[in-house]
Amino acid sequence: MKKEQSISVRELYIGIGSNLHNPRKQVDAAIKKLLEQDEFNDLKVSRFYESVPMGPQDQGYYVNCVVRLKSGATPEDILLLLKGIESMMGRVKSPVKWSERIIDLDIILYGDLVYHSETLTIPHKDVADRAFVLQPLIDIDPEIFIPQKGYARDLIKSCLYKNIKKIEK
Repeated sequence: MKKEQSISVRELYIGIGSNLHNPRKQVDAAIKKLLEQDEFNDLKVSRFYESVPMGPQDQGYYVNCVVRLKSGATPEDILLLLKGIESMMGRVKSPVKWSERIIDLDIILYGDLVYHSETLTIPHKDVADRAFVLQPLIDIDPEIFIPQKGYARDLIKSCLYKNIKKIEK
């Protein structure tokens, strides 16, 4: 299989969430693992937020944040790296959509890249519906623009999943 060539260095935004086994600790551990990767540098972390589960309601609240990194890796290589971190942290893929999880790492944005493959869509296909992603993006960059969607500050006003609460450190 031929490996894609690297693209130019861009700002990469990754959404992080957990609702199992001390979610705040899991999110912190994921951030640390991201920092250990040679493919990433220049980390900035949003505030942390608590959100109600979007799926089955018999699970705990989520802790969410977004990190901004810089990378020149291909989108598919980044996806493989994130799936590797999830696996290393104990995530097991569930057949139930939006079920509880020890860690969830999603590529939200990668510069102004619009990308679609069988396994990955950038910008994340549900970004405009989720305050637990939009607000952390705004924390990092109040003027952030999501290609083909609009400014996060405008999208958050009418997003579908609005129920979030800032977590004090």
